[in-house]
Amino acid sequence: MRHTHRTATLCLAIAALLLLTFPAAAKKNAPTTPGTYTDWNGEIDQFEIVETFSLADYSKIVVGEFSTDGVELPDPEDNAYEPVQKVLEDVRTPIANGIRKKGPKLPVEVGDGGGEGVLLLRGRILEMNPGSQAARYWGGFGAGAAGTKIEGELVDAASGRVLVRFTQERRSGTGAFGGGYVELLKRNLHTVGRDVGIGLKQF
Repeated sequence: MRHTHRTATLCLAIAALLLLTFPAAAKKNAPTTPGTYTDWNGEIDQFEIVETFSLADYSKIVVGEFSTDGVELPDPEDNAYEPVQKVLEDVRTPIANGIRKKGPKLPVEVGDGGGEGVLLLRGRILEMNPGSQAARYWGGFGAGAAGTKIEGELVDAASGRVLVRFTQERRSGTGAFGGGYVELLKRNLHTVGRDVGIGLKQF
């Protein structure tokens, strides 16, 4: 009986961690009128709708430039330094993959393209915290989690009008042997992309 209780407790703990790492499906009827919202759509931390728009007016989503200037890096002697640098070299691809995974049925590209019918996502990385792989391995339950925070804009590429501004943070604390730095930081970026993709379906 004691063994069964311990197994059930462990399963519940794992399920809770998975729910934190992989967000649930979109909430229905999130506000789409101009205004500033917190926990918008049950997913996005800070969300400002500058201008109402219709996704039906767009034929493609382009993930454009994401500045990494000013991101605090680990000490060069730290074993997380090179992995963080590697992830920062291409933050757009995992974001684009996340949008493709859960977003609207539109082509998603990485690039600088503009023009009619293009919805452009651009922004900057505010935080790329690798956490501690050792703490994740030995501590578990969120200890040493890797955190990623971004600030983004959705822009009508043809006119340059900013439609939406948002800030979103994601954290990951599970993986084989505590989860590698690159693995978890890319997972965070991918999850942010998922959040954006799910949110776009509201429009």
